[in-house]
Amino acid sequence: TTEAVDPVAATITAPDARLRAALAGAMMMGIAAQRYMLRMPVLVDADLDDILRVAAPAMRAVIDPAT
Repeated sequence: TTEAVDPVAATITAPDARLRAALAGAMMMGIAAQRYMLRMPVLVDADLDDILRVAAPAMRAVIDPAT
């Protein structure tokens, strides 16, 4: 956890940086697991650019709520 969370947390200036980094990682792992391991058809069939377009605002809100 420290190896995955701390480097990301160090780049976050918002309060609760470690929590925000952990949540961002969990969101990315969830998307990856659903797409590549569980093969959720909607995510498998979606273009990566579309996934990023939809998921990026949620990730941004967790990492930097001021934007």
